[in-house]
Order: sequence, then structure tokens, then C-alpha cells
Amino acid sequence: MTPKGRIIIIRSTDTDTTDEAEHRSASHHFPSKIFALLSEEKNARIEIITTSKDSTENCRKPYAELLEKDGYSNIGFIDIGKQDPDDYYSRISEAKVVMFDDNEQQICERLKNSAILKLLNKKYLHEDNFTVVGINTGAMCLSVLNDTGTINPGLGFINNCIIDTKFMHGERCKNLVKATIYHNECLGLGLKNGMALIIEKGYKAICLGNSSVMVVNAKDVKNKRLTRGSSVYKKNLKGHILTEGSVLNLLNGDLIKTHLFGHSLNFINRNTIQ
Repeated sequence: MTPKGRIIIIRSTDTDTTDEAEHRSASHHFPSKIFALLSEEKNARIEIITTSKDSTENCRKPYAELLEKDGYSNIGFIDIGKQDPDDYYSRISEAKVVMFDDNEQQICERLKNSAILKLLNKKYLHEDNFTVVGINTGAMCLSVLNDTGTINPGLGFINNCIIDTKFMHGERCKNLVKATIYHNECLGLGLKNGMALIIEKGYKAICLGNSSVMVVNAKDVKNKRLTRGSSVYKKNLKGHILTEGSVLNLLNGDLIKTHLFGHSLNFINRNTIQ
């Protein structure tokens, strides 16, 4: 069935600094006005799911400040690092927006087979305007690609995509391409710094931000076997590089709309990813 809810995938602006305070501050730099799109109701209940590692006051304060700046006044934090996630069932049932913070491995491990995960999927499918947000590696919970390029079970919101919010050219690019070839029923989505995707009706992905999203499409690749080497070569390997305003069909990998300044790169004439 067509989901009535929305999914928002966010990659904040990264920083190479080794200063912890500066890094934590930079991790809350999101694409312009993205939080303003969470809900038309400024008193809508927003729950942010964190783990014990990320639930300190230093983490909570920037989120609260950003949300309050956009006019939201009903914000809560759910720490599933130690407490049973199902203890928060009633709070999730009242939420209009649920956000997953960084730390995909622990979030997936804590929520799998939980009652609130079933509730979240039910709300996403049946509740108008319900919004699920994944931030940085928290977005990879929705369909997980880990650092080694292998796919781990996600939370079931998006089953036709492999999401990489640590994406960069080089080794992670090749990992995403390889993973998409091995699992070519999925599209590979690599978000660069400062990008977001808003997914409506379960398939319509709208790009926002000042950078780009790489889309890998291996649906027409027949031979999944890869040879060892520094390059990835496959006949019929396709893809796009999307910028703000581009709209992608996640079911078939086709563009629905390209912004005037957006563009796409078709790999089919090159086939080789260096």
C-alpha cells in the first residue's frame, strides 16, 4: 500500500576538526529550513530517539534550540540506550514526528522486534502527515549500509534503497556501488554534506540542500560478480548526481523532475567507477 506518512533523510555538514565541542556543533548544521518542513502544526509532538551515548545535554540543547527557532514547542527526547524502548509506547503513539539521531547500529539493535517499531511502521503507513526523520547515520537505520559496504537489516521503512550518509568520493563511493550491484533490487543513495531527501508516498524523493546526492542504479546489471581491483566495471550500470529541486522515483530510479540547476550523470556510457 502507499504510505500516508513521509520520510526525511538528512546529512548535516561535516567537520574535520578534532575538537569535540566544535564537532558536536557542526553535526547540527542542516540544510536550510529543513526543520521548518517537519509539520504545519507547531504544537505537534516531536520525539527524538537517541542512545545513551548521544543523549547528553550537549546533544539535546542544539536540537531543542533549532526546533524552537522554527516555532515548535512540544519536543521530547527518548533514550533507548539503557531503558526498554517499549516503555515509550504511549509517547510514540502521540507523536507526529519521530527523529532518529546518530548511531545506527545501536538504534537498530535496540528497536528490532520491539512493539514501538511495529507501531512506527503502522503510523507511517496509515497516519496522514506522520513524519519519520533520520539524521546522519540515524538515517541509515531506515535501510542500512555500514562502513564495510555490507548491508545490515534496517527498520523497514525503506526496503528498496541502500542509504549512505557518510558518502564521499573514493572508497565509500566504490562500496556503495558494489553493495548496489550485489543487491540490485535496491537503489544506492549517497548523500553529501548538507543534503536532505524528502520521501513522499514511499517512492517520490525530493532533493534539498546545497550539495548533491549520488544515485546508483544497477537494476539492469545481469552479472553481479565483481573482480578484485581498484575499479568497478559493469555493463548497464547507471546513475544520477542530483542537486536541489531534483525529484527521483525510488521504484525505478528514473527522474521525475530536474531543477534548472540540477543535473544527472548517466554511467551507462562509462560503466567504470574509479
